[in-house]
Amino acid sequence: MKLFIIATIALFLYIAIDLIFNQEMWDANTSLTLYLQQNQFPGEKDMFLVFSYSLFLLPSIAGIAFLVLDNKLGALLYGLMILFSAASNSFLKNLYHQARPYFIVQEIEPYECNKEFGKPSGHAMSSSAMCFLLPCILFPAIWKDQPNYKYPLYIRVIFIFIITFWTFMTGFSRVFMGVHSFGQIILGWVYQAYISIIYMMYIHDRIMTYLTECLQMGHKGISIRVIQIIGLIAFSWTCVAIIFLELNRYVFISPAEATLWMTAVYEKCENQTTLYTIDSPLVLQNICFSMSLYIWIMLSFVIGIKLSKGIYLENQFRYHYKSLSLWQKTLRIFILIILVALLIPFFLIEFNSVYAQAFGQIVPVSILGGLIITVVYSKILYYLKISVPGDFLQIIDNEQSAPDGMSFELQAKSS
Repeated sequence: MKLFIIATIALFLYIAIDLIFNQEMWDANTSLTLYLQQNQFPGEKDMFLVFSYSLFLLPSIAGIAFLVLDNKLGALLYGLMILFSAASNSFLKNLYHQARPYFIVQEIEPYECNKEFGKPSGHAMSSSAMCFLLPCILFPAIWKDQPNYKYPLYIRVIFIFIITFWTFMTGFSRVFMGVHSFGQIILGWVYQAYISIIYMMYIHDRIMTYLTECLQMGHKGISIRVIQIIGLIAFSWTCVAIIFLELNRYVFISPAEATLWMTAVYEKCENQTTLYTIDSPLVLQNICFSMSLYIWIMLSFVIGIKLSKGIYLENQFRYHYKSLSLWQKTLRIFILIILVALLIPFFLIEFNSVYAQAFGQIVPVSILGGLIITVVYSKILYYLKISVPGDFLQIIDNEQSAPDGMSFELQAKSS
């Protein structure tokens, strides 16, 4: 509790500093970005683009870990935390409703054309979440010796240096490309640091323990009360998000101001053929609102666990995975890829209303994504007879053998 109080005080202290010195940081950033863009060395733009675009590759680590590592529950929670970071960032952007530098400063050129609000930086939040939660959740021995594993000191130093350097360069790349001020970057790092600290110190272990216990043989699974609480959180989050959406549309952001910002997008961005308005679902408060609704995957995740009626034998997977043939291992990968690809058509639909996009695209994708991982994938592995002990939500029957040679039914009775 002491750490929670200290972290919360530090967060609010920096929020106050950010508000007080907002204009000074904005002016300093304008000078910095103009200097960087006007004094580029050969290949600098391409280098920063690599750091910026790498953000879209890092989530694949969660998928790879889910497919090949024992800690499948940890891999899924890591992926859910990345989505929570994205949803939180979009929620906060509508709270701050601050423009991006290239929206306002005529001389700043955008090397990447993001069209939503800029504060706090989504790249800053997501990159720091991905980099620092990766060792915390999937490779905890990087930070602290584990009972069954210990990394050499030089491995720890190299790993920590890489994730720190990558996080910094990802944030700095956004300043160079004119899409964020360094004030927006730092605020993103501060918010994500707070979320990550609170989650790892007070929430993660409890979730892991609770879900692991719920997924043992003979357990009744996740309680309805837990599902109701998470559903209430998702519903309340959506209601507050709607309030900020409407406030930005009709109170905080005027159509004239939005027109000036979207004119900058239209004139500066390559391949931009549409002059957006304040009501366009792909810009400003509208896209921020839609993205904030990825929070619904949390609800579909726990509902899917309840519906699957599977079990999770932690630390069993690696041993039994070796018994599969190369074809079976490859098939497991392709099945997951195909299932995830089924969500792509939702992103190909064009919506004319922000509410249609939010509830016709983001919410369905979130709900279906959670159910695919928890229900559909495990059932397909079961029916194709390529599931093994240690799979997340492995479906069993009375005839299957337990890892120690007993039937699952006998093992449950003996326990």
